Amino acid sequence: MITKIKKWGNSFGVRLSKKELEEYGLKEGDEVKIKIEKVKPKKEVDLSNIPTFSETDKKVSEHHDKYLYGRG
Repeated sequence: MITKIKKWGNSFGVRLSKKELEEYGLKEGDEVKIKIEKVKPKKEVDLSNIPTFSETDKKVSEHHDKYLYGRG
């Protein structure tokens, strides 16, 4: 499970959803052992170079839709 540390007043904590508590059979007051690992940020992906459909590609796609699915 990956979650974020949040600030509550002068303290910090980790919140678990009711679903997660039920999944693990936990309730308020139960002691748990937490393994802490810093998660590396995900790399950003540049989508600006992804090709888009040209007018010809759209016509081919419509032809395929008509042939395969009877629409278009």
